[in-house]
This record gives sequence, C-alpha cells and structure tokens, in this order.
Amino acid sequence: MSLLRTCWFYFVCLIAGVLTGFVGGYFQVFLHRADHLRLYLSAWAHQIGFFEGFCLILLICVGAAVIGRALVRFAPTAGGSGIQYVEAAWRQEVEPARLRVVFVKFIGGLLTLGSGMALGREGPTVQMGAALGATLGRWLKFTPEELRFLTIASAGTGLGVAFSSPLGGSMFTFEEVTKDIRMNLVIPTLICAFAGCTVSMTILGMQPDYHVISRAFALPNFKEAAAYICFGVFMGAMGPLYNKLVLWLLDANKYFSSLLPEVKAALVGVVVAALVYFAPGLSGGGDLLAQQMLNYSFPIMTILAIGLIRWFFAPLCYSTGVPGGLFSPLLLMGGILGQFFIWILNLFGLNLNPMAFCAVGMSAFFASTICAPITGVLLILEMTACWDLTLPMMITSALAFFTSQALKSMPVYTALRLRIPEVKALEEKGVKVLGPAPIPKDLS
Repeated sequence: MSLLRTCWFYFVCLIAGVLTGFVGGYFQVFLHRADHLRLYLSAWAHQIGFFEGFCLILLICVGAAVIGRALVRFAPTAGGSGIQYVEAAWRQEVEPARLRVVFVKFIGGLLTLGSGMALGREGPTVQMGAALGATLGRWLKFTPEELRFLTIASAGTGLGVAFSSPLGGSMFTFEEVTKDIRMNLVIPTLICAFAGCTVSMTILGMQPDYHVISRAFALPNFKEAAAYICFGVFMGAMGPLYNKLVLWLLDANKYFSSLLPEVKAALVGVVVAALVYFAPGLSGGGDLLAQQMLNYSFPIMTILAIGLIRWFFAPLCYSTGVPGGLFSPLLLMGGILGQFFIWILNLFGLNLNPMAFCAVGMSAFFASTICAPITGVLLILEMTACWDLTLPMMITSALAFFTSQALKSMPVYTALRLRIPEVKALEEKGVKVLGPAPIPKDLS
C-alpha cells in the first residue's frame, strides 16, 4: 500500500476501535445492571413466597433463553461464542460478520448473560468488534486483504474491551486467531486496541477487571516453584477434559434434533432458574465469584460444591447455542481448580497461598483449553494487576500448554471452527483446514 493509503487505513482502524469500545463498553454497563437486577429479583422472590417467587424467576430465565436463542435465527453465526467464526473469516472459510450480528449479540447476550446463564461477555464483544470492523471496511470499499486486517484488529479489540486488557486482546489476535505476528498485522491491531480500550475505560473506569485486595506476592522459593511446576501439569490435564465436555454436550444437543433449539434452550433455562433462586451467587458468568476467590480462602467442601456445579453448568449453557462466550467461565474454573490444588498440597504442611494459585490457575487453565499461553498470562496480569505473579504464571501456563499438547488436545476454538458447516464442506473437498492460515498479500 502507498503511504497515503496506509495512513488512511490506520485512521479507519482507529475509528473501528472507537466503535468497538463504545458498543462493548455499554454492553458491559447494561450487563452489570442486569446482574444487579437478577440478584435483587432473587432476594425479592424469597420474600414473596416459594411458589410465586420461583415461578417469577422461572418465567424470566426461560423467557430470556428462548428469546436469546430465537434471535440467533436472524444471524446464525451469532450463536455461541462467535470467536470460531472470526477465525474462520481470517482463514477465508466464511465471509466476515455482517452488521446484524451486532444487534443479535448485543440484545441476545444481555438476555442470556443477564438472566444468569454461565456464559462469558467476551464472545459477544469479540464478534461485535469483528462485525463493526467488517461493516466499516465494506462501506469504504476496502480490498479483501484490508478487510481481513480490519476485521481481525477490531475482533482483538473486542476481547481487550471485554476485560480491560488491551495487551491480552491484541496478543489473542496474534497467538490464537491468526497464529501470526507481523508488523502489518501488529500495528493496526495495536491502534485499534488503543482506541477501543480508551473509550471503554472512559465508560467503565480505569480499574482492573478484578479487584484484588492484596496484590503483593513474594518471589517463589524452591518449594513454591516446585508446586507451580506440578500445578502446571495438573492444569494441562484438566483443560482437555473440560474441552471434551463442551464438545460432548454440543453433540448431545444435536442428538435431540427433533426438538426446536428454543425448546432445548428453555429446558436449560429451567436449570438456570433453579440456580438463580437457590444459589444466585453461582449463576451468571462468574466474575463476582472469581473476584471473591482471588481475595478469600474457601473451605474445601465449598470449593468442591462450586467446582462441580460450574464444571457442568457452563458447558451446558454453551451447548444451547445462545449468544455468549467461554472465557469468563473458564477463568472462574481455573481459579476454583487453583484453590482445590493448593488445599491438597497444604494437607502436607506446605502452607502455600491459595489466592496466588487461584490467579495463576486462571492463566494456566486458559493456556490449557485455549492453547494460548502468552495471551492467558497477559490477560490475567492486566485483569488482576498482580504483577508479582508474572513468573509463576509464565512457568505454570507454559507447562499447562505443553501438557495439553502432549495429550493431543485441540484448542477449543479450533475444534469449534471445524464444526462450522462451511469448514466441514471444505474439509470434505480435501481443502486443508488445519495449520497456518493463508497469508494476505500485504503480509508476504
């Protein structure tokens, strides 16, 4: 590209970032209000009597699940996380998202996440960012290469906006989506992430996503270093199991093909309603619970109960195909496993810090399931501001990634991408759908 054209392209990246930050920021504002309203309704439902209260919660949760799943009919690629479609668009296996995806993700995400489904907000913001970038590129008659760059830059910005993590969102673009780091890709992504996170932080505030009371952790000694190494291997084994559960429940959902998707979503909505009524703290994406685990040590029976419920609840919600992501439930699960692991080690008198292993567990579980260890480390460091845990996160995430790869575990978003009908059709024709994506002309 000429210098003038390059400057114009970077300016458009700036605009795409602003739009992503604005939409993603207000998506979180409304989502926070929905979370507070859900907890208030749960408390009020107990005051008006079991039958009336539970029926009210049931009506809201089932209705939100049905409407959220019905909205996907207007934009089929808006179901689930949507990150797999962003990856497929980069690989030119599907076309970049259209503007209607933004409306379906925004409204559907508010309904499903706000009603208490265990889904992440990052899926909607990533795909909304990608759709905004792609739409802007189409309006301005960008070349296919420019459109790919802009789409992927605004998608990474969506992740940065979701977690107030510009570096983590940018690295996710390089490490997971494109699996490529080149200057012509890095610069537009950083520009877009700068603009998007500046706007979203203006709306939401500059504080880290998780408020950690005590962020001071000592450098690990030999005993702690050995514990982190063992912990990395443990998390590397748990990630593939979680991925298999997600995929198995998606297969189980397809098995009941005679039922309308809205009916299946309604059945899961009943489970959501029961959790919202009887244990409201365990519903939703899990951000509040994750923050509590980063600040307090929980009794082992509480950890086991929360862990068992969330291990199955989040994949069950995702299997319905309603708008919502996997990241937030994954991070909570990593924190739960961290507290569980440290409880076992402390039985032998090691006296290790559960909160440190909770934060490190989030990055390690991310590395094990998503297979993006650098992104996981940057993401959790920015979300918690626990910079003293940089070294433990590095070694634990590296070993978790290595262990998951040794077990031949496929990254969850790659596995989800291979289930897209267009990708399956290409695979049947003999087209290579694994390995590096085709490099755009501007990168060669």
